[in-house]
Amino acid sequence: MLSCKKEDDNSNTQPLANQLRTINSVNDFDAQIKQGVSLFFFHATWCSICANQRPAVEGLVKDPSFNKVFFGQVDFEKNRDTNQKYNITGFPTIIIFKDNVKDTV
Repeated sequence: MLSCKKEDDNSNTQPLANQLRTINSVNDFDAQIKQGVSLFFFHATWCSICANQRPAVEGLVKDPSFNKVFFGQVDFEKNRDTNQKYNITGFPTIIIFKDNVKDTV
């Protein structure tokens, strides 16, 4: 089950999620999943299904209930190493990690 940190938790383990941040390498990806909750949107720029799904993801980013979640977007075609390491075989794909562990959706 996905859960966020309480509002009164003053730890600074992750940046506040106020935007969908672009992940450009497997190292960037690995750094973000180490601690806390992270959601990643794997997409292709030309994919119409990805474009249709993007507003739902962006809606989560703006939802104050998820202000402790890191939101990342990964261009599937530009990040083959990340795709391979995390077994991402198509797009759009959304995966969630909590403290370095992939959560089932």
